Amino acid sequence: MTIYIDEVNDHDHTYYGNGCTIAQYPSGQNGSPTPCTTRIVKEKDGNNQEQKIGTYYGFQAATSGTGGNIYGGNNNSPDTFCPLGWQLPYSGTGGDYYDKSRSYKYLFTSYSITTDTGGTADAAKIFSYPLSYVFSGYFHWRSGRLYIMNSEGRYWTSNVDGTNNAYYLYHWGTGSRTEYSNYKTSGHPIRCANCFSILSSTARWQEIV
Repeated sequence: MTIYIDEVNDHDHTYYGNGCTIAQYPSGQNGSPTPCTTRIVKEKDGNNQEQKIGTYYGFQAATSGTGGNIYGGNNNSPDTFCPLGWQLPYSGTGGDYYDKSRSYKYLFTSYSITTDTGGTADAAKIFSYPLSYVFSGYFHWRSGRLYIMNSEGRYWTSNVDGTNNAYYLYHWGTGSRTEYSNYKTSGHPIRCANCFSILSSTARWQEIV
């Protein structure tokens, strides 16, 4: 898998393949340099249902080629790889971006999920329908390795955090953060939210696989 190592932010990276759990890593939590055995993870809501991990998109691919060369902090990409009428939710560190009606904060509020930037969250609701987050893990093109399937979930937002990084929703067993960031060459699944309006009391939600 080392052929996938690439540190260029504006390359359209995608990875569709098997993920790797921590137990499958050759050296602890340092990631796997080769694909493992499955694209399937169990939902965390106790119903023992299964989902695909989804496709891992670099930020440039997740934003349809518009996000890799946006460098200012707290800037949103003008486009995302979502169907017409849907978009990647906004994120950010506060103010207008974090409070926009299309932000993760607003999405969680729509479903009565309490969260803050410190990491506490109503995990049971995040893992239940209709959000149904799964611990998909991620792929990292800077290292050419797969990470932490079944342990963490990371989903891109459309928001940039400086030259090399972008924000994503980060969730684990007991919490969630809506303003965490990492390299744009990280590969995360994407979830699209529909445009909120007065005609819709809650947000619809879909994963692009």
